[in-house]
Amino acid sequence: MLFAQDEFIFWAQLSNKNFILSHQNEAVSSSMVLNENALEEYSCHIAYTDEDLNYLVKNDLGVISDEMPKAVKINFLNSHKAKLFECFFDSSVKVKDFTKTPFFQAHNSTYITLLPTRFRAYFHNDKAVIYKIKEP
Repeated sequence: MLFAQDEFIFWAQLSNKNFILSHQNEAVSSSMVLNENALEEYSCHIAYTDEDLNYLVKNDLGVISDEMPKAVKINFLNSHKAKLFECFFDSSVKVKDFTKTPFFQAHNSTYITLLPTRFRAYFHNDKAVIYKIKEP
């Protein structure tokens, strides 16, 4: 790699009450520390929408530039959090399940946390390619 690539962190929380989704939160943030010796594992790619093409930075040749400002990258990743959730669904997950049965009435609550996952996004002309960062 010729230059340090931006790293990001994705995490998500979901909860349901009596098997109905009651809370969902996904978050993307910039990593504070870069891990230059980490290994990358392909996770997925995200095709650009027409709206994405309006604000993604292009170079002088009209090609999407991977060296765009980090704020533009974060904006893109935040607008595609659902796709990122699909990319990292096989990552480390923490599940808590509670069932109460007062007076023969069952009440169930489940809390799912997708633990923070570090990743890099490479912006090509037609899609962003997402790689999960793995420790060597």
